[in-house]
Amino acid sequence: MGATISMTEEEILARAAGITTGLKTHPKEVAEAIAASRRMAGAFTRVANETAEPMPAYAAPIPAKGSRA
Repeated sequence: MGATISMTEEEILARAAGITTGLKTHPKEVAEAIAASRRMAGAFTRVANETAEPMPAYAAPIPAKGSRA
């Protein structure tokens, strides 16, 4: 088996986002970005049924006869 790698949550998120260099050179800014994304994610309420249609299906109206649509 391979060696276990110990990473912080910030390192894991930076790696997933492809900004490991940014984490090394600007750790404060990356930490602020992570905190901001957490606040944004928490600002939206989750739906009770995630498979439910978010809005009714929409069909484009049939253009009136003689229109340029």
